[in-house]
Amino acid sequence: MNLQLSDIVIVLILSVGIYAWWRNTSIREQALISAKKHCESLNLQLLDDSVAGAEWRPIWSKGQIKVRRSYKFEFSSSGIARYQGKVTYLGNRQVEIWLSPHDF
Repeated sequence: MNLQLSDIVIVLILSVGIYAWWRNTSIREQALISAKKHCESLNLQLLDDSVAGAEWRPIWSKGQIKVRRSYKFEFSSSGIARYQGKVTYLGNRQVEIWLSPHDF
């Protein structure tokens, strides 16, 4: 079997792409769980039971390159009005949950 450099590069690029997709999916699931728990703790309803990717950006943090991911979601305090929320991760660590001002 003769492997050429181009074959190795293609396999590496595909491997990195698959790993990035898998990692992003894993962190998106963590973000959904975090949003659900946060809404439940404040007696709010997470609408559509989902989060949507809002931002994906590599940044330099403490001497390492990490990916900053933000996911938006919608919630309701009354079941009628919809409000925006956002959960942010740096690498695989949650750093912030933000909820827009809402009625109780």
